[in-house]
Amino acid sequence: MKKFKKILIYTSSSFLGKKETKGVIKYLSKKCSCVDVHTLELENNDIKTIKYDLVLSIGGDGVFIAASKYAYKKSIPVLGLNFGRLGFLADLDKKHFQSKILEVLDGNYTIDKRTMLMGTVSSENTVHKSIALNDIVVNNFGKLKMIEMDIYVNQNLINKQRSDGVIVASPTGSTAYAMSNGCPIVSPQSNVICIVPIAPHSYGQRSVIINNTDTITIKVNKKSIGNSQVTFDGANNLTIKNPNDIFIKKASRQLQIIHPCDYDYFNVLSKKLRYDIKS
Repeated sequence: MKKFKKILIYTSSSFLGKKETKGVIKYLSKKCSCVDVHTLELENNDIKTIKYDLVLSIGGDGVFIAASKYAYKKSIPVLGLNFGRLGFLADLDKKHFQSKILEVLDGNYTIDKRTMLMGTVSSENTVHKSIALNDIVVNNFGKLKMIEMDIYVNQNLINKQRSDGVIVASPTGSTAYAMSNGCPIVSPQSNVICIVPIAPHSYGQRSVIINNTDTITIKVNKKSIGNSQVTFDGANNLTIKNPNDIFIKKASRQLQIIHPCDYDYFNVLSKKLRYDIKS
């Protein structure tokens, strides 16, 4: 496998100030020909125009998601060092960092390809596009008021929904916000997209799992426009205006996540969710 020599460390200002982070940067600077640091508080335009081999996220899953979008845009892999709490995505343990990162730098790793979502929000005379690793969510804000919406799959109406919103999640996102709303946990290699209602008004509203070659269209009722927004991985909030169509489909490429050779998704899942599994 390819060896990594030029690394972009992607973190936040709060993590950058930690002693452990400074230790990681110092350690990698001795092992690699190029180590640069970028924080979330800066624009991606501030990143040097170097062709990096690897993006290393230092922090929690929020930092990893931001790093993954840069990595996706530049078609380079991303590795997550978990300095946060749960760490579903940033799975490399800081306690075993040095031994594991040496394996990765030397080309001993696995590549985990993940589906990304592409969302297009059509609003008046503007069109906004953005990608998401976990989910694209249509939800309410301000007043506690339900949203009325029509949900289409391949232009076929599948649901007229009254709820607090809807989550469209990738397999990766099935363990995020979608899981909290009753979505089943989906293997990250599954070729599916999950449509999950948020606090629906009717018991008949359930999660729907579709093929990832399908296209989703969400039309928000005019009565709900002033109370609705679209978020991409919990950020880039867009207020919906008339016309109010949201189109979601699988992105054209997959994100490449780097793991140590002994990585196992279901083992991580068991530990993070604290399943009581006894041999």
